[in-house]
Amino acid sequence: MGSSRQHHRTVDRVAAILESVASSASGLTLTQLAARLDAPVSSVQKLVNGLAAVGYLDEEDRHFVLGPAPHVLTVRSGRVPARSVSPASLTGLAQASDCAALLAVQVGDSAVYVDWAGTDEPFDYALSRSLRSALPRTAAGRILLASLPEPARRAAVAHECGPDTRAGVQLLTALSTVRAQGYALLDSGHVMETMAAVAVPVVEAGRVVAALALAAPSEVVQGRLSELVGLLRNRD
Repeated sequence: MGSSRQHHRTVDRVAAILESVASSASGLTLTQLAARLDAPVSSVQKLVNGLAAVGYLDEEDRHFVLGPAPHVLTVRSGRVPARSVSPASLTGLAQASDCAALLAVQVGDSAVYVDWAGTDEPFDYALSRSLRSALPRTAAGRILLASLPEPARRAAVAHECGPDTRAGVQLLTALSTVRAQGYALLDSGHVMETMAAVAVPVVEAGRVVAALALAAPSEVVQGRLSELVGLLRNRD
């Protein structure tokens, strides 16, 4: 789960195609995919054709949607992001808190939202367009980053902050606070300017497998912080 591995341009494009298609209920045309990836249509077409050939994409009325292969891999592996957080429990948490409830996992050097409940239309739209965020940029991402082993955590911070030593020290200090208090609180300005989120780790078999967050207008989260942290920790 470390973030020190090198990216590969083709792999990044394939991942971006799959994530873009997965986030669109009606699928995406080749032109739309090329625009999303800021890449030539001819280059994207070759990748899309290859993914469709092996079942990772299907074409329906000139729109590409996820094929059966990703689901088959998940079923075969027996691995799910967080067994203890079902869609029903996420919905229950959203109803109990009157906030949006979100589940995120680490994918490479990003936090990726894999499920959510209780969002209104603008927030749902913003989330569907921003499923992946750099780990330090969200409350859920900071939980995941703070939970990494020290070498992986420092590598991720170095990747995020580059040569800015001061920024790296500040981020590591903030992550230390997250570990000590057991939750992370952060504004969600990169998704919704007026929103904030509070997140806690989801621990299974002794390790952090995901982060669970509640999001609402900043003044609501700040005013109900203790209550929301309690709901997250006692969601069962």
